[in-house]
Amino acid sequence: HAREWIAGASILFSLASILDDITNKKPTAADDYDLYFVPIVNIDGFENTWNGFLSRDQRKNANGVDLNRNWPSLPNPEIIHPDDDTYPGLKPFSEPETAGINAWLKTKRNEIQGFIDVHSYMYPGLILYPYADNDQPIGGGFDEKFEVLGLGLESVLGEYTVIPLAKNLSPSYGLFQDYAFREFKKPALTFEIVGDAFVVDVTTIKTRGLEVYKGINQFAKEVTVFNG
Repeated sequence: HAREWIAGASILFSLASILDDITNKKPTAADDYDLYFVPIVNIDGFENTWNGFLSRDQRKNANGVDLNRNWPSLPNPEIIHPDDDTYPGLKPFSEPETAGINAWLKTKRNEIQGFIDVHSYMYPGLILYPYADNDQPIGGGFDEKFEVLGLGLESVLGEYTVIPLAKNLSPSYGLFQDYAFREFKKPALTFEIVGDAFVVDVTTIKTRGLEVYKGINQFAKEVTVFNG
């Protein structure tokens, strides 16, 4: 989302930390997996909040669409209007950002083993897993797998809580994590890293970046078990 500046900065910090580990021959998630980073998906929205063209609290992209509501999911029983913060667009993949990422992901269908979607929220941080669009069990042993994955992440992240999204929060439709899990049958999480009403001091980048870095490395370990 456009207003979540700390998310993009933290992803870049985690990427730099992993590159440092590779240079210094330290163990890293990149030892076992190729890692793909998209630091900022909503680049136009980010720029517009940065230069003051749009409100600092803007979520949406330049077309007025919430990109994390623009993915296929169960239908939303409510009508969301264009002036709503969570307007999903006219249809899934209506936006070049989501359509482009989806097209690329499908070229990596047989390679990608898991997904992390990074956002910023407020204290405490949250790690959310499917589903967001319904509160029913996933079934097939996946609920238990996500619980194990979550406990592994909690063990390294401390102040973060791992929960299934819709079961603990309000249902949300069109989220990337739900689409990624349903489409690719691989673990997909949303990291809601600690933020303060989406505006945080620049000095927190290192702290939040280290959390994302730890989360990525632990996620790589847990993915091996999850997909085993």
